[in-house]
Amino acid sequence: MTRLLVLLFLALLTAAEVGAVLALVHWLGPFLAFVVLALDVLLGIMVMRWAARGPAKDRGLRITAGAFIALPGLVLDLVGVALLIPAVRQWVRSSLMRGTESALRRSGISVMTVTAPGDVIPGAVVVDEATNAPGRQAGSHASQPGGTGSPAERGGAPRVVRGEIVSGDPVTDQDRQPPA
Repeated sequence: MTRLLVLLFLALLTAAEVGAVLALVHWLGPFLAFVVLALDVLLGIMVMRWAARGPAKDRGLRITAGAFIALPGLVLDLVGVALLIPAVRQWVRSSLMRGTESALRRSGISVMTVTAPGDVIPGAVVVDEATNAPGRQAGSHASQPGGTGSPAERGGAPRVVRGEIVSGDPVTDQDRQPPA
């Protein structure tokens, strides 16, 4: 059923793209329509180059926006332009995160959110002082029943953690050096 819906969506998207290009040709003429579509591709490439130099948090969705703009056609340009809006990117990012967490839970992988107080070191393992189990911080909660305890207690299943920095900047090795 899902494949049928995807094929139906792609067929409708193709029909909409062809209709939009034919309308553009009718409105501007073949030569100007070709120029508009060529400029559209160049604009998409420029957006992708700009996105590649942007912040890592938004880089993937901005490059995707540029790719949608670069594809010949006008309907996907609207999707690409929408992805350049910060609120839309945030909504897409959170939707992808929820979908990923849901898929992991269906696969039997426990997903939890950990808030680490104090210094935040990228790549560090948060350890629950009470149980000495990696991936849990005292006071944190598992978002799924049965997600507590050490990996050995859960049958050796791997743990997936999504961490959120609640305050402060990441601590670097330079910050940890004693003053001279």
